[in-house]
Order: sequence, then C-alpha cells, then structure tokens
Amino acid sequence: MKKNAKSKIRNALGTMALLLTVVIIGAVVLEIFARQFIGVPLKEKLPLSKVLPDPDIGWVMVPSDKHYTYENLVVLNAMGFRDTEISGKLPGEYRILALGDSHIYGQGLGEQELMTTILEQELNKTSNSCQFNVINMGVRAFSTNNELAMLKKVGLNLEPDHVILFFFVNDFIPVNIESRYKRFSGMDWYTFDFSGKPTDDVIAKWKLAQAFRQSAFLMWIHDLYRSWTNKSNYINKILVGELDDDMRKNVEQTIKSLEEIRLLLEQQGIRFTLAVIPLAAQITKIHPDQRYQPILKEYALKSEVDFVDLLQDLRSYYGKHQDSLIIPFDGHYNAQGHKVMAGTIFNHLNAFSLCRE
Repeated sequence: MKKNAKSKIRNALGTMALLLTVVIIGAVVLEIFARQFIGVPLKEKLPLSKVLPDPDIGWVMVPSDKHYTYENLVVLNAMGFRDTEISGKLPGEYRILALGDSHIYGQGLGEQELMTTILEQELNKTSNSCQFNVINMGVRAFSTNNELAMLKKVGLNLEPDHVILFFFVNDFIPVNIESRYKRFSGMDWYTFDFSGKPTDDVIAKWKLAQAFRQSAFLMWIHDLYRSWTNKSNYINKILVGELDDDMRKNVEQTIKSLEEIRLLLEQQGIRFTLAVIPLAAQITKIHPDQRYQPILKEYALKSEVDFVDLLQDLRSYYGKHQDSLIIPFDGHYNAQGHKVMAGTIFNHLNAFSLCRE
C-alpha cells in the first residue's frame, strides 16, 4: 500500500513537472514570437516628467526639469519646453512654433530624433536668406484648447512667424482646464504619470507594473484585450464616422478652438499650418469611412487654412519598407516615423518662399 502511494505521488509530481515544463516552454515560445513580430517593450526610468498646475493652460512642464521618457534623458529649457534655450529673436530669423501633444514632445525619443529637430535642420540646409528656428512646444496630453491657451499666454510673446499645430485624433476631446487646475492647484508640482506626488507606495506599484511590462507577450495580450473591449470607443467612432451627440459637440468645440487660433494668428500676421497626425492603425489598415482627417480638411478648406495630412507619406513608407513606424506597445511614432513626418512637413513648407515675406 505504501509503495502504491509513493508511486502515485511520484507519478503526480512527474506529471506536474511535465506540465510546468510545457507551460514554461510555451511561454518562452510565445514571448519570442511577440518580440519577433511585434517588438520589444521599452524600459522606463525614473524620474518621470513633472508638471505645474496652471490656471489658464491646465498644466505646464517644470522649467529646466530633468526626467526620462523611457530610457532617453530629457532636459527642458528655462521655459519648460523640450528645446534649446530661447533667446530674443535675431535679425533674419524665421521662427516656427510647433504646438502639439506627446507626439510633438517626443514620447520615447532622444533630442536628435524629434520631428522638430529634424525639420529645423532640413530647412536650414536649403536656406541662404534666413535662419530657421523650430521651437518645440509639445506637452503631453494637451488638447486643442490647451494649445490655444498656451499660444495666448506664452507663444505670441515669442514673436513667431509661423505656427504649426499638430493635431491627433484624441484632440477632439477638449480638456476641462478649470477642473484639471482645481484638482491639482494645492500642489507646487506633481508627476504627470502618477497624477500626484511620487510617494513610496506609488513608486512601489509603478515598479511592479514595470516588471510585467517587460514581457512582450503580456503586453500583446493586454493590447488585444483593450482593443476587443474598446471597439465602441470615441476613436473608433470617429474613424468610421459614427458620431453620437456628445462627440459632435466635442468636434464643434474643437473646431471653434482652431478657428480662434486662426483668427488670432491672422490678426498678428502670423502664418498658420494645421498638420494632422494619423492614428497608427490607419497606416496599415484602411478604415471604411475615415472621418478623422476629412473633418479637419473640410474645416481647413472652408477657412482657408494651410493643411497637411501626414497619413499618405507614412502609409507609403510602410508599404514600401514594411518597417514599423511605431514604438512597440506604445502607439507613439518612433524615430523613423518622426523622420518621415519631418520630411512631409519640410516638402510642404519648401513650396513657400517663407523667408521672403
């Protein structure tokens, strides 16, 4: 009897060991597959971006702050922008302000990989009559009404000749600036990603999440789940042209902000360009009724606003090279994506005699 019991235990343990081995091998195979065909998740480092509550804009980045975007060190200038220090405008300088959200800030990228850096370099290679200065004013999570407020409070004082507003699909959701400021007005600063101070408990939870985030397979499953459960979210509704009443109101409010920007710049004699950044999925997937870009193109045609759609060049590059233009498991454009977009903007601006005016 004892021998039979021991034999059963050994068999059970052997079966469990075999199952465990199969599970481990399966997990390794799936991890390799995910890394090979989707990509390797980038590591994040501390400290993360800090911001200040602002009653007019909602929030702004801390001047001269040092933080990381993934493993790239970010050093902000004295005005709180991801750019070199901004001095008084020089004779012969053509100054371009780039307004936008995290796509312009450059989530996950180094300084030399930013669209604004590349655009400035390319413009100056072809100009003998003036010096181009492209100022990166991108701030993470900004919407069009934040950018309007930033332009009024800070941007116009920089004496721009040209403003390029880079629009992303979630900019159709205006930020409640008053509510956001009220929520954090009691803090001297807070960490954007934590929506508060980086306490020990918060850091501990963040580190635990980062441990799981290093698995490409787990991130892939997470993204698939979110995609499956968010089929009716506002982004998909815009892409297929199914806007409910709330979304229509948001679109109308966004167009009003764009029109206010246009009128403000027109009064100052400043050139205005509206550049539309596509959703990553639009590059590889043709949506049946893409209402995102047409909404903005219709506005631009009606109001005679200079308009650039970045979709076709990104889609063309992907079709030719089949290289990913997106940071794995992130949704923001990688260095090559920024290079392609900078090329599109450069070619568009090069059609104008910008320095002549």
